[in-house]
Amino acid sequence: MTWVGLLFSCIALGVLQGLTEFLPVSSSGHLVMLQGLLGFKENPVAFDLLLHLATLGAVFLYFKRDLGRLAASLFPPYTRGAEERRMVLWILAATVVTAAIGLGLKHQVEVLFSTPRWVSGALLYTGLLLFLGDWVESGDVRSEEVGLRRSLVIGFFQGVAVFPGVSRSGSTVVAAILTGMERDEAGRFSFLLAVPAILGAAVLEAPHISRIPSKLYLPYLAGMVAAFVVGYAAISLFLKAIRARSLKWFAIYCWGVALAGFLLF
Repeated sequence: MTWVGLLFSCIALGVLQGLTEFLPVSSSGHLVMLQGLLGFKENPVAFDLLLHLATLGAVFLYFKRDLGRLAASLFPPYTRGAEERRMVLWILAATVVTAAIGLGLKHQVEVLFSTPRWVSGALLYTGLLLFLGDWVESGDVRSEEVGLRRSLVIGFFQGVAVFPGVSRSGSTVVAAILTGMERDEAGRFSFLLAVPAILGAAVLEAPHISRIPSKLYLPYLAGMVAAFVVGYAAISLFLKAIRARSLKWFAIYCWGVALAGFLLF
């Protein structure tokens, strides 16, 4: 692949990551398929991680007030911020479950990143989850009221989403709705839960980043910028879709991509 072709591929993958990281259609699954179509083999694990970090930056910017309150609640004086501290606890509990699943399946998951037909099957599962999320009635539980039981269930669903083709955002939002959370709050909790999940993955995969050759710096940076900009816009779009009970359209899309994957690979 020429340098210009590599630059184009990185930007295209960055745009795709920005859209699919927060829209409930599995960013990892789409990246695997597009990398296969483009013949992209330039340290794909490290590049995927950098794109995830770029979209994490979009979460920090979009939810800066929420994250600021959560962080401030952990420092004195402790007479304020009790709800935020409880929310931090629920996020950590969900993250522990996710980490246990992710660490236990790390090798198997890495193998599946080069298996587009597996991704197609996983997208069928994602579509079913999203369809269910629109069908069930939501409750009125707020993020600060999640509790240990709900946080463990949501963490389990997020853990299953380590498999490429399973949407993390879709899985956590639907799990939150199924356990009685209000739709807006389910979306908010899902995005805040993404912060430790992505940071944890970054720590685990850091050795891959250290092995990136210098010739890839600029193309990878271009991809990250694309992922950040598009990802920020996608957050707002997904929150509106949750509120409007429009997840079924993403379900239909996932099924269409899955069918295309089975035909192409």
